[in-house]
Amino acid sequence: MEELNLNLKPLIKRLEIYTKKGLVGVLTGSYKSTFKGKGLDFEGYRSYDTNDDASMIDWKASLRSQEILVKVLTEERNVNVVFFVDVSSSMSFSSIEKLKNEYAAELIASMAFAATRAGDSVGLAMFSDRIVKYIYPNMGGKQYFAITKAISDPKLYDGKIDFIKSVNQISSSLKRGTILIIVSDFIGFQPEWKKYLESISKKFEVIGIMVRDPRDYEMPEGVGQIVISDPYSEKELIIDADEIKIRYEEEVKNQVKEIKKNFIDSKSDFLELRTDKPFLYDLINFFLKRKKRGR
Repeated sequence: MEELNLNLKPLIKRLEIYTKKGLVGVLTGSYKSTFKGKGLDFEGYRSYDTNDDASMIDWKASLRSQEILVKVLTEERNVNVVFFVDVSSSMSFSSIEKLKNEYAAELIASMAFAATRAGDSVGLAMFSDRIVKYIYPNMGGKQYFAITKAISDPKLYDGKIDFIKSVNQISSSLKRGTILIIVSDFIGFQPEWKKYLESISKKFEVIGIMVRDPRDYEMPEGVGQIVISDPYSEKELIIDADEIKIRYEEEVKNQVKEIKKNFIDSKSDFLELRTDKPFLYDLINFFLKRKKRGR
């Protein structure tokens, strides 16, 4: 791939205008409330307020200071988040201004920003028919820079797809309980990929985010014969778009339904995004619904 049309540097500021609180407040807040830490750390004491929970009063400390004091606890953040990103050739397609992989890169940059702001360790695994880039989970601004640099590198994109081989390569290096976010169009996966999804879902907290172009759902109308190409080979085929439109769209519906079912059956979450629609609100709503379910 020769070039990626990404504008990651001003991305966060550009998205802030969409909400009064801005991306930092809304997305980070939604993310943090959804992905809880593993416990609470004691930070210190403060004076009791009538709105406080009386069970938080430390009576021994209060007697020593002759003032009613409550414990201040902060959430212990030790969450590992890894983005498992499909960079195969089918992701380099677009019928609109933005390629699927450009859309996915901006999505990942936004979510990685929220995760690093929440104090979590964030990692990245880019895969096609193998792992082409792996950044081990870590915290902080330098880690965020390393991730955005990797997803902006056109040399890491394109190639065939092998989900099973790639997920086997990455799973052994991840800690149990890691939040594994699979970002892909889920096109070209092997028929037996569901079995491997179920396997990793027992070890990790898996979320699938499907990114698709409008043409992945429907054929254009009134165009007659067109040439289509296999993204994983040099094969081309002449088709009559009007003739196969209904069958194509019905097959896509069944395919998407099956992908969703695979995630549901493996007790994992799933989010469907289209490149012709901004992802911010769908992402925030996804986090909020996930929180309500207690996940």
